[in-house]
This record gives sequence, structure tokens and C-alpha cells, in this order.
Amino acid sequence: MDNGRGLTPAGRDLEVIVVRRADCHHGTQAVDAVRRLASELRIPIKLEDVVIQSDEEARANGCLGSPTVLVGGRDVEPSARGRTSFGVT
Repeated sequence: MDNGRGLTPAGRDLEVIVVRRADCHHGTQAVDAVRRLASELRIPIKLEDVVIQSDEEARANGCLGSPTVLVGGRDVEPSARGRTSFGVT
């Protein structure tokens, strides 16, 4: 469902992915913050919580650090876009 703000295509939820290490307590906070913000803004989302354990998984999932939040496939941190120093650090 479109939220009227043009943020999601009609009939589709906005895809949000949180990529994190299992031991990253900020990762859990990021997941909670994404859910809360989407609810407050009434933006329908499809949230995926991806737990990684290796640099290979970090590269495959676009993780520059734990946690990484990707919205529509793009890092929410503008300065991170274009970087390729993926890893579980």
C-alpha cells in the first residue's frame, strides 16, 4: 500500500534490511528503531534482520559495520554509499 508520500510503489512495502553481528546490541536497537519509525510514519515495510558471522557474509550483504541499515538496497548513511570496505567489525 502506498503511504501517500511516494516512498513505496503502490501495493509494495518498503524493503528494509538490518545487517548485524549476533553479539551487536546496537543491531537489536536498530531493528526496534526501524519498526518504531515505520509505525510512526505509517510506512509499510518488509523488515529483514540478517545476522552475519564472517567477512564473506558481510560482503554478500553490504555490511560496512554492525549494524548496517539498508533501505531499498541503499545504506541509510550517505557517507557509506560507494564504500566497499565490508566486514564484521
